[in-house]
Amino acid sequence: MRQHSKASAALVLALASLSSGGVMADAPAAGDWHFGIGTGMSSLSLDGDLGFGTPRGGFIKEIDLDNGETSDLIDSAMGANASASNGRWDILLSYGTSTLEDSASGLDAEWDRTSAEMSAVYNFAEVCGHKWGVLAGVRYTEHEWEIGSSTGAFPDVEPGDDWTDGIVGLTHSLRISEQWMWRNRIDAGFGDTEEAYFASTAIVWQPLDHWQFNLNAKFISTEFGDDNDITDPDFYLYDVDETSFGLGLALVW
Repeated sequence: MRQHSKASAALVLALASLSSGGVMADAPAAGDWHFGIGTGMSSLSLDGDLGFGTPRGGFIKEIDLDNGETSDLIDSAMGANASASNGRWDILLSYGTSTLEDSASGLDAEWDRTSAEMSAVYNFAEVCGHKWGVLAGVRYTEHEWEIGSSTGAFPDVEPGDDWTDGIVGLTHSLRISEQWMWRNRIDAGFGDTEEAYFASTAIVWQPLDHWQFNLNAKFISTEFGDDNDITDPDFYLYDVDETSFGLGLALVW
């Protein structure tokens, strides 16, 4: 059964964690290691299909939520990332978790999402202030739902799933001035998902020796599951494009 829903179908998501590509320690010369830890906040818009199995059959819902609609649904969120860099190599770690709640139109829904990533970048070229790198790593995602009807229209269900992808990509950074930098990243995932693509860009400002601020934009497209499996009891489909805009803060040393 395929249905269209907006805020009330918000079996829906928000990502307030800092996922891939947030903070990065700046190591001007190869050899010495520099480190960074960061966090931040971001908006989120969602566009795609979400599906799950129930005792009465599978459902697929079309999601089309803008930044304001997802912000109304966020119950809690936290995220952090860390990095180590020696100029030639960058090691990147990130973790995020968020919970959304919705009780519109007789639907009580709670959605928990956890994501984590570990990756390494080898910076292979630096020309006229442009630094280029190749990235490889692993990204893990878990979705857990608690969905019920306040009117008793259907039995409670707890759909969800998790997936792990290997990721490969490219990174680019441009040193604009002593205090300003532009960073970019693209990658593709392969493994449990059918398709997964990520892209980010950020303008970084470092007014103090140990503090960075960034303005960033991110896009991730994930296709997990197969709508042909809609009759399976454990059916789960997540075919959604996510776009976010955020502000970040990092301590670097």
